[in-house]
Amino acid sequence: MKIFIYLMATFFLMGSLNAQQELLKNNLAKDTLTAAPKFKYFGITQFTFNQAYFENWVSGGENSLTGLLSVDYNIDYLGEKGWVWDNNIILSIGTTYLSGNSFFKKADDRFEINSVLSKKVNTYWNYSAYVNFKTQLLFGYRYFKEGGEDQKEKISRILSPAVAQLGIGWYYKEGDMAWFNIAPLAARGIFVSKLYTQNLSQGQKYFGVQKGETNVISVGASFSGFVRSHIMENITLDNKFNFYVNYLNKIKNVDFEWNANVRLKVNNKISSSLIVHLQYDDDLIQRLQIRELFGLGLTIDI
Repeated sequence: MKIFIYLMATFFLMGSLNAQQELLKNNLAKDTLTAAPKFKYFGITQFTFNQAYFENWVSGGENSLTGLLSVDYNIDYLGEKGWVWDNNIILSIGTTYLSGNSFFKKADDRFEINSVLSKKVNTYWNYSAYVNFKTQLLFGYRYFKEGGEDQKEKISRILSPAVAQLGIGWYYKEGDMAWFNIAPLAARGIFVSKLYTQNLSQGQKYFGVQKGETNVISVGASFSGFVRSHIMENITLDNKFNFYVNYLNKIKNVDFEWNANVRLKVNNKISSSLIVHLQYDDDLIQRLQIRELFGLGLTIDI
């Protein structure tokens, strides 16, 4: 567990230090602007493919094929009298196949919406209200063998689970390079289908939801943020994180999510990326979740 905390801290510090010069440049440029468009649209679409083939290879190996589509899109609005509305949509979906398996399996399945409405207090600080929503799009399965045959059982689907979080507090933003949101009052709900809870054993939970129930609600505080930095030419590091403390239950237990994305731009269309995604949520699963993806793909700025 400690090694992952050290890894997370190292990535975040690297991003923070390298971002400072970029932030200063952005601020100087921003101060010279006399007008700005009210709406700003920007984002990245990336297709990533990984493939391996073996035949008569003495040292062994398995044929595999993985495809991944990811979309990270932003819609920002700058209104009158200091009103700011920032929106971010994330979609990541992929599949993988290993030779000898009877089924294609998910390589990734993530859909997330972030929305922050804020009112400027000064150049950087804002009063804010935010909403975060996360779910999956495809069925999730548990794979097992029975009678020597590959079998699968549905264990999740779209909106089961779905996690919604909202809160009020303060929002700090410096251009497109960094933002931080502090919410001393934040509510979170985990929602599931009753189909997955009605047959649970006594005391058993499904993503933190008890037998026969469809949701679990908590009230707490959250701290989230984003830092983008340019490590060197054509290499960008994005750090995104979220911490949540439940006031009502296990207040000493901090749930966290950290996502580091290193992008290496080969040219205007080809890029390579390394994603390290760590998550610990005591309600969903009382273990550290790890997701790591590396690949070469086609990138489209949108």
